[in-house]
Amino acid sequence: MGVLVASPLAGQKAKHGGKLILFGDIAEFQAPPSPDNCIVKNRFKRGEPVGFRLYAVDGATNQPETSAQVVVHITLGGKTYDVPALYRGVPHTNDSGGAMPIKANQWTAKWKVPDDAPTGSVRYSATARDKYGRTTAWTPQGGAPSLLTIVE
Repeated sequence: MGVLVASPLAGQKAKHGGKLILFGDIAEFQAPPSPDNCIVKNRFKRGEPVGFRLYAVDGATNQPETSAQVVVHITLGGKTYDVPALYRGVPHTNDSGGAMPIKANQWTAKWKVPDDAPTGSVRYSATARDKYGRTTAWTPQGGAPSLLTIVE
């Protein structure tokens, strides 16, 4: 998966430091100790968990902007799914109540491919907003078949 550093939205002016920058990739998010957990891939079957690993950075300092609220937007079969990402620099629990590893400077979102999902490429993007009011958007580079793809 390529990494794209997104520009701020048109007309946006930095209110703190530099521009807010957002980038990321996708991986398989299986429960530990699965050997497939966090494997970078883009082909998923129905029912599999897609993991979005995202990074929000202050462009002036090149440091993570931990106040950023990040949301992944997935468009599939005429529906849009908005999946909030968790800032992983603080403790969280997973779906089964266990402790998730702390991943300083990273946001993650998990989306399970619906059982009725059509096969083919899936459009997705992410947006972020920080406590200074800066906003940005990220869309992965490439096209089919390098994007998230639902397969049989």
